Amino acid sequence: MNKKILSLLFIFFGFFAQISYGQTEEKRTKIEITVKDGNKTITAAVRSATVSFTRNSTLPSKDPLDKTDSKNHYLAIDFEKQNIALLSAFAKNKNGIDGELTMTDTYGKTPLRKFEFKGATLDALSDQLNGDYSSSYFSLNCRSLIIDGVTIE
Repeated sequence: MNKKILSLLFIFFGFFAQISYGQTEEKRTKIEITVKDGNKTITAAVRSATVSFTRNSTLPSKDPLDKTDSKNHYLAIDFEKQNIALLSAFAKNKNGIDGELTMTDTYGKTPLRKFEFKGATLDALSDQLNGDYSSSYFSLNCRSLIIDGVTIE
């Protein structure tokens, strides 16, 4: 009987220790977006981000008077909550906004990742709200993209 009780107590404390360890664990990576809106810099925490590049099927025009700016660099950014200052910056800058997305390993084991974008416009917006969870999603269409110093063309 004593072995049964001791075994159950051991299992209970092992389970409890695992739960409490999981609750105190910090995020390993920190992702932030930073944009300049006039004289102020806006920084927002990002949950996840996806970078996409698609080559245009038609060749760009050699005519210098052709102002069709093919934007085929995309950023999809998922936020834990909506950042109104960031939303306002994208809403009022119809010609695009420059900024960067940085990913930092808080343990210092992997190098900093930096995604610079130029002429980004808000292509799509989604907000999800409920009692336990909120999320905001931006889809940005960019004129150019630089990933860790490499220009994507």
